[in-house]
Amino acid sequence: MDALTQVRQEHRKLEGLLERCERLDENAGGAALLGQLQAALRHHVDQEETILYAIFRERARQAEIDLAPLDRAVEQHRLIDRLGRELAAAGPGDARKAKLTVLGEQVRGHLDEEDSAVLSAIEDLVDDDTLLELGRRMEQRDRVIEARRELATVIPGGTRGRRVAAALGGLAAVGAAVLAFRSRRRKPPPPPPTGWRRIRRR
Repeated sequence: MDALTQVRQEHRKLEGLLERCERLDENAGGAALLGQLQAALRHHVDQEETILYAIFRERARQAEIDLAPLDRAVEQHRLIDRLGRELAAAGPGDARKAKLTVLGEQVRGHLDEEDSAVLSAIEDLVDDDTLLELGRRMEQRDRVIEARRELATVIPGGTRGRRVAAALGGLAAVGAAVLAFRSRRRKPPPPPPTGWRRIRRR
């Protein structure tokens, strides 16, 4: 899947998660859902800025395209990150609901602007092969994060355990990426030439 398709799917998931957070009562699992929302927001910022925005900024400079929409999107990421941390620090009650409302408005405005301006510009500027490669990098990054998360639940030991989990998760993801790369490169043997006959030895 190419990078833009992945990002647009993540946008829709993020919007759905926001709606669920706004509907749920905190006593009915809302706190856990808020944790999922904060993790999804961090993932959104990390994937876009580390992988997608970097290539777009490079190509846009080469093509002398205005980077103001991209810079605005990065500023919005910073604001969303700050609001997410404030939400996490807020206690239950009206204050938390108010912060969630403000965060929701900012996230939705950011996603709308990103969809209409930044992602459309990336689509025009970055070729399909590069977008597919970026999509593979995003998937690989997601596998690393998931492997680390799973290992962190299995390996005890505080900070040291988390470091071991991170290292093992990275190795597992790299191994999976190498296998996927090798399987893509493996080609079937060429067909025999026309008129080829097998000569049986007597």
